Amino acid sequence: MTGIKNKQLATVETHDCFTIAGLLAVEAIGFVGKGEGGQFVADGHTSRMGKIPFNTTGGLIGWGHPTGATGVHQCVTIWQQFTGNAGKAQINIPKDRPYGLTVNMGGNDKTVVSIVLKKCT
Repeated sequence: MTGIKNKQLATVETHDCFTIAGLLAVEAIGFVGKGEGGQFVADGHTSRMGKIPFNTTGGLIGWGHPTGATGVHQCVTIWQQFTGNAGKAQINIPKDRPYGLTVNMGGNDKTVVSIVLKKCT
């Protein structure tokens, strides 16, 4: 709906309450085809130094699954990345990829909220 393509994303914060959820997000966002998410992650493409850094501060599992606060934490993490305030978790935000994406799901995992954020220059 935003017109943003996945190749314009610098980072993604996704709801990874279970390992499979993170893998499915890689596929759903279109970085790889169905069934290829596991290998994409195993190859390091979602690491801080990878092609598309995911969950740069540990993700939902790394934060202790803070029900209700997940979306806020995701947005704060992307803000920290965009402003250079992510400390040891800091990644490079290329000028040609100024967007961050949050993906949060809840309830029956059919309720999804996605937010696209843009780094201001």
